[in-house]
Amino acid sequence: MCTFYDRPINDLTKLYGFNHKEAVKRLKEVVDKGTFSIVLGARRVGKTSVVKTFLKHYSYKYLYFDLSPYIGQNAVSFQALTPTEIGFNEKELASEAQLNISIVSLRIREAKITGDVFQSNLISLLRDLNSKYKKFIIVFDEAQVLAFLKGINVRGLIQLIHNNYSNISVILTGSMPGLLEKVISPTKAAEPSFARYFEKIYIPRWTKEETIDFLKNGFLKNGIRADETELEEVYEELSGIPGFIVYYGLLRTSGKSHEKALENTIEYAISLWKKDIDSFIKIYDSPLYVEILKILARTITGASWSEIKGELETKRMTTISKSLLSRLLQNLLGAGMIEKLNGKYVVADRALKKAVLRLRIK
Repeated sequence: MCTFYDRPINDLTKLYGFNHKEAVKRLKEVVDKGTFSIVLGARRVGKTSVVKTFLKHYSYKYLYFDLSPYIGQNAVSFQALTPTEIGFNEKELASEAQLNISIVSLRIREAKITGDVFQSNLISLLRDLNSKYKKFIIVFDEAQVLAFLKGINVRGLIQLIHNNYSNISVILTGSMPGLLEKVISPTKAAEPSFARYFEKIYIPRWTKEETIDFLKNGFLKNGIRADETELEEVYEELSGIPGFIVYYGLLRTSGKSHEKALENTIEYAISLWKKDIDSFIKIYDSPLYVEILKILARTITGASWSEIKGELETKRMTTISKSLLSRLLQNLLGAGMIEKLNGKYVVADRALKKAVLRLRIK
């Protein structure tokens, strides 16, 4: 079904995109095996919709932690780790477990809850959930934030669930796989546990064909004439990102022309990308990232490692070490800000390019 919604989808009949629907099936396979999963993809590509559709379609009991409000903070209180959604009837639990979930949800205002108390009650709650249900799901949405959580041993918590609570499956979503690797790797070994415990599921952008089909059908239901050339322009300008394409569709159905709707959507996309870049810079704290992004945003086909190094050294009038540049590029790749295609680094998203070009180097 091709309909324009401004909130995450949780209905399989309304979820659009072949790969998005396949990801729902894949999550079911992974959970049935008892394996943990990590759902990866660019921001606004539909990761949350995939996970919420999966939970509802298969009627799982779950706790859902939405960490997106804390993206960009390099110190996050354990109090951020309170469930956004409680997908089961709390009254089914024993009285002690009900108390645990009240503490974890920070409902008991008069009690002073420290990180140790919070973690202790969370572990106790997980033990009870594992005992109560044959299959229970814990979801951490935008889980890269967990890397900056203070007062909770997240790696230890994930390992505890993996090693002791066989009825609980963990699903992480993230748009920054580089940071996620830090969250779930318990050691600095050459082969981190990133692939050992978690099965990776990628959510790609929509193809041109999917974008055009989605908009055509959505417009048809709203009595809007679809121009093929306009729809191709939407795909090119918004780089196949579902969240932005849906936003454009909403503006069209509210009465805006193609030109105005696309212009407004591009500005909306740029504003969100600027926030993402700002969050990234707050975490990594170096103006070199912006300089690299600007070098790449000004190119059409991208730039090689040596070309980036040469431009940086010319602008900075100093030598940039190989190890530093490699680390900078790796972090940008891990954050989904750039891609590597045919040996060159590129900013693949058009709105992101425009956002980068508007940035000032401090």
